[in-house]
Amino acid sequence: MKLNLLLLLVLVATSALAACSSVPEIKVPERVLVPTPVPCVDPAKRPPAPQLRAEADLLAMDRYRRTLAAWQDLKKHEAYQAQLEAIVEGCSRIPTAR
Repeated sequence: MKLNLLLLLVLVATSALAACSSVPEIKVPERVLVPTPVPCVDPAKRPPAPQLRAEADLLAMDRYRRTLAAWQDLKKHEAYQAQLEAIVEGCSRIPTAR
């Protein structure tokens, strides 16, 4: 008897809550008055990271080849870093919206 009464009470409470809930109409604002961050670089135009050798690959080489490979990786990394610095410099010069 108590279980049936409890189930009936839960059923009435949930139906009352369901009747009260309605989906409000959502309006998308036409203007945003708060500064919103936007990417200044298109992700497709980001320079790809260079493929550098792993430490295990370098250690598997003899000293002469390892030295040349390490210098080659260093120069690849320096070129990549220069590209990233140029992008950051360009992004930092974009005036902020007021």
